[in-house]
Amino acid sequence: MFNNINSIQLATTDSAVISKQWQKLLSAREVSQDIVSTLNAKRTILSVGNARIEILEQLGNGPITKFLTSNPRGGLFSVGVSTPDLKKFKTSLDAQNISYMAESEQIYIDQSFTSEGGLRIVVNTFEENESIGLLNRFFQVSYLVSNPKTISIELADKFCLNQASFDLTESSEFGFTGFCAYINESCDDHIEVIHPLNQTNAMGRFFSDKGPSLYMCFAESSNMNEIRSRANDISPGGWIGVQEETINPESAFLHPKLLGGVMVGVKAK
Repeated sequence: MFNNINSIQLATTDSAVISKQWQKLLSAREVSQDIVSTLNAKRTILSVGNARIEILEQLGNGPITKFLTSNPRGGLFSVGVSTPDLKKFKTSLDAQNISYMAESEQIYIDQSFTSEGGLRIVVNTFEENESIGLLNRFFQVSYLVSNPKTISIELADKFCLNQASFDLTESSEFGFTGFCAYINESCDDHIEVIHPLNQTNAMGRFFSDKGPSLYMCFAESSNMNEIRSRANDISPGGWIGVQEETINPESAFLHPKLLGGVMVGVKAK
């Protein structure tokens, strides 16, 4: 059904500031600006890695304004996935009575399509993109829920995903359990459907406060040392990972304050 994770959407009150943050830290490239009437938002589109970062600034009442009411600092509004045939995908949604909105060759699926809510998806036609900036590609978003098994089954049923390929995922360090719901046959890109087990750590507190919702995204990079250097120059504590400059880090996290309210995990490629 899908090719890859090819975009993320961020909600914000100031798209110009957030655009500059992505450019300064990750050498993202600003592509265009327009209006998304469906969301009543001004949109700034950036390219970084193999993906588009769509920064959505509220223009008035609508989904972005509602999101910012409970997330005043902004954050991860939706995940974007690509499909080889948008028309065929629409037909599949219609057959299942899944509501959506279409605009400018994109399909917007509201969070009500899962039984717990909190997951918004925007679907685009697949395109081969060159890698831009300090990231190679995006490959995962984390979706926090109460019942990962039920939600994983729902995703498989509604999007014709191969549930047999889903992997159990759990972490004692970060305190969660759930499933990697792969969106493509190669199992390269996935929605991590997880439930926090520790209500006192960052993930647990986020879930207690926000409920079912997108939590963060992950990307690969061949430029870990450069990202670390830039992050530490921009904001001490913004890079969460190995600090020793002689060590090439295998993974790290970029604090939400660096990138408009979304935490980005980065793994070495």
